[in-house]
Amino acid sequence: MPKLFRGVFLANVLFVLLWIAVFAQAQYQVREDVIWARYLDTATLTLDGSLNEPAWAQAESLTIAYGVNNGLPTSGWRPEYQPEAITDPTDATVKFLSDGHYLYMGFISPDSSVGGNADWARWDAILMSLKDRASQTRPTPAVEFFYGWWYVNIASMVVPGAPPRFIGRYGNFNDTSRTVQQKTAWDARSVIVGGQSNDALPDEAWIVEMRICLDSLGYQAYQINGDVVELNFSIWDCDHLFAGDPLKISSTRSDWQSPWGNANDHNVGRVHIRPDVTINTSVLPQVPPDVILKNGANFPDPVIDGILNEEVWGGAYTFKIKWDDLSVYASYPGVGPYRSGHYQPPLGGISAPVIDPGDCIVKMFFKGDFLYVGANVTDQLVQGVVDENRYDAVKVMIGDREALNPDDNRMIFRMMTVTFDTNGVGVPANYLPTMVDSSMTEYAATLKGATTVNINTDVDEGFIVEMKIDLTYLGYPIGLGDKLLFIGVCLFDGDSFDDPLNNYGTRTWWFRENADKTATPWAVMDPNIPVSITDKPISQLPTRLELMGNYPNPFNPSTSIRYSLPFTGKVSFTVYNLLGQEVSTINEGLKAAGDHDLNFNGKILSSGIYFYQFKLTNSVTKSVQTSDIKKMVLVK
Repeated sequence: MPKLFRGVFLANVLFVLLWIAVFAQAQYQVREDVIWARYLDTATLTLDGSLNEPAWAQAESLTIAYGVNNGLPTSGWRPEYQPEAITDPTDATVKFLSDGHYLYMGFISPDSSVGGNADWARWDAILMSLKDRASQTRPTPAVEFFYGWWYVNIASMVVPGAPPRFIGRYGNFNDTSRTVQQKTAWDARSVIVGGQSNDALPDEAWIVEMRICLDSLGYQAYQINGDVVELNFSIWDCDHLFAGDPLKISSTRSDWQSPWGNANDHNVGRVHIRPDVTINTSVLPQVPPDVILKNGANFPDPVIDGILNEEVWGGAYTFKIKWDDLSVYASYPGVGPYRSGHYQPPLGGISAPVIDPGDCIVKMFFKGDFLYVGANVTDQLVQGVVDENRYDAVKVMIGDREALNPDDNRMIFRMMTVTFDTNGVGVPANYLPTMVDSSMTEYAATLKGATTVNINTDVDEGFIVEMKIDLTYLGYPIGLGDKLLFIGVCLFDGDSFDDPLNNYGTRTWWFRENADKTATPWAVMDPNIPVSITDKPISQLPTRLELMGNYPNPFNPSTSIRYSLPFTGKVSFTVYNLLGQEVSTINEGLKAAGDHDLNFNGKILSSGIYFYQFKLTNSVTKSVQTSDIKKMVLVK
């Protein structure tokens, strides 16, 4: 098993063990973003589109209908052309089975008019995305599966009885030929009940039996603990295309969590597969929430001042956000390790090296009808700018429980951002000013220590953001109703230098980057679980070489640098000048796992800005890790 997947697996096992006692006491609402694909065990399927094997009768299923919510939080629907009369709306059933190596899906779509042509959206089709776990990219890339009557580039096939075609990674856009490898990775068969495709005569339904190779996408559902397949799809329905009456033609789509196959938008469904959950399992395991937020009712309300010094914060739900750190992503619950990620927007077409990566600790709890969010950001260069691609900020995204996007009838996510102006004053952005003006929402931002804004010649410590979010202004009733919360947090980190070609901005997110991407955890605000300061996490060894910075900074001539090792190994320390030239190296020798301090004396160096980095060599495997690069200022 690759190291990354081992880490994700262990993190998920620990999460389940942590909450097993809780679920013995409490039952939560059944998740609408989850479906089990029961294991076939000894049963077999013949891929012929009939769905007549007994195993299909035991399969778990979803109902995908037009005009209704097909599952919280982000399922939706829309007509592709308006106005159109929707006379035969989608009301399909989708079934799931697996043998560990393959995911089997059965689609049963009652439809009086089956077919399509070469025009956009004038098709009956299944448009689907599975996320590629074999990739080391975060978030994991979307792999598109498109199966339907869309004959773009081969319009000559728009004839009665023509079959659907395969488009996507395992199909061909310009023709209907497919290799053996493509068929092995993805295959399907379809049956039309009561008629044939692409003609004016009425049909009754179209049925699809589909098989997708999970191994090729990095899933290991055949292992004893199974796997969770990240999947979303939409069913497209074009009616009366060949009936001869243009006033009756309509095209719609209805989706589960997200309609798109080639993009990481909105959310993903979670298809759970485990060898011991079979077609003969009488009671399915309950899938716990990804996040349980605790009730702060037994503590006084914190003062929203951007300090986070009240005792209640010590027991809040806590996680870390750190730029391009797979070990941090791996600590997130559920599909968080794969949906979370980072992005560096190019500035002027250039992506400069990131020398001071974004890093923060986020804490959350609720009390009454309010969600409290605190973010403690470590940043050596804090700046206040207008450009979103370059500013320093913390953005919280929460699903509005009443508002639907009028374009596709899915939950709207409100973005609440705190950033800084050029004077170093925290300012609200996106939906936060509206929240502050129209509800009891509050926010505060403070600069830590001697931190300055837009001054590049010193070393900053960072800033703290604190929010009190009035959930009743986001569609929640008094008392918070079902207590569900759909949320994401994104850290923006921009750094500017004397040479503008070195400027950059980054975004790193926990589950969600913005209002539309890429996912959301299924979170519950549990009134029966109080915040307790005894819940502080036990100190653990890091999963990689961690560099905590130096103090004092600026210094003259000595400074102490703290670092932490995940394992025993040989440590070396290197200092570079502004030109990237090595000016000092210290070999620390063999060091045990855990925290250490190095005292650096810069008496032989001239005043100025320097960068430093640690290297750790495993004493057994000889593998090498390097730390982040930090900045220090020597002032004589």
